[in-house]
Amino acid sequence: MKRRFYILLSTIFLLLLVFLVGCATGPSMFSRALSHNDWPKKRVMVMPVINLTGLTSDELVDAVSEEVSTILRESGLFIVYQYNKTEQSYSFQVGKPVDPELLRVSQERGINALIFETVNPIEVDLVRKGIWPFRRRAQRFTVSVNIDIVDVNTRTVILGEDLAKDITFSGEEIRTEAEKTPYAEKKRKALKECLPEILKKAARSATRSLNQQAWTGRIVSLDQQGIMVNAGRDVGLRPGVVLEVFCTGECITSCTGQTYELPGVKVGEIKIVALKTHHSFAEPVKGTDHQPGQIVRVKD
Repeated sequence: MKRRFYILLSTIFLLLLVFLVGCATGPSMFSRALSHNDWPKKRVMVMPVINLTGLTSDELVDAVSEEVSTILRESGLFIVYQYNKTEQSYSFQVGKPVDPELLRVSQERGINALIFETVNPIEVDLVRKGIWPFRRRAQRFTVSVNIDIVDVNTRTVILGEDLAKDITFSGEEIRTEAEKTPYAEKKRKALKECLPEILKKAARSATRSLNQQAWTGRIVSLDQQGIMVNAGRDVGLRPGVVLEVFCTGECITSCTGQTYELPGVKVGEIKIVALKTHHSFAEPVKGTDHQPGQIVRVKD
């Protein structure tokens, strides 16, 4: 009798252990696995979605940037902003330089990274579904989203990923391109079925990519109060934190026209002495050649 009791008790204990381990494999564990570069927090700007689906005024597509922002915000790892749709619109194209004005404005706001999302045209293909001899014609709809992230300070693309998912609907054969036009409702249904999973994967890829990059900020100005840095209490800086200062690196232009800023030489160190919400003041520790625009990074 006692033996059965011990076996039952051991089984319950093992089941409880498996349950606890299973719970630990969720978002919290994923966040901890990526936490080596999560301080200070990075400010990210999610740009309005670029809709190439051909479906006008589609609420699902229009909500993509909102959904990505929500997922990143709920991770607790970033300070997330959404670009105002009423302002000038900007797009991202692989191989083409990011608009200099957008980079300039982003630097002024202390943004670390820009996130672009593009929902591509939905592909429709004729397939056969089922087992022979009962196979029947069907349409396969492929939904794909490009997620691109640009580091504002280095002007480099740190993520360029194409995520896709398809779904198959039974239906008549599509004979010509013109006949694909009436399938707007099926395309919307495909978006509804596929987008949520794609966006979760996109957010995970964005989180992983952003956390592989060390946080950087910039010196804004020098005055009687000290050296102003474009990051403050909101990103988690604290009094006494030492920042390394790097001079502005040389800019090179690739064959595609994209401009990249090479890492500059370390010119000194500064220490945070006063904090505001979105900026802070520091005093020199090493070096004297501190200038506005120089990049700063937390000393290891």
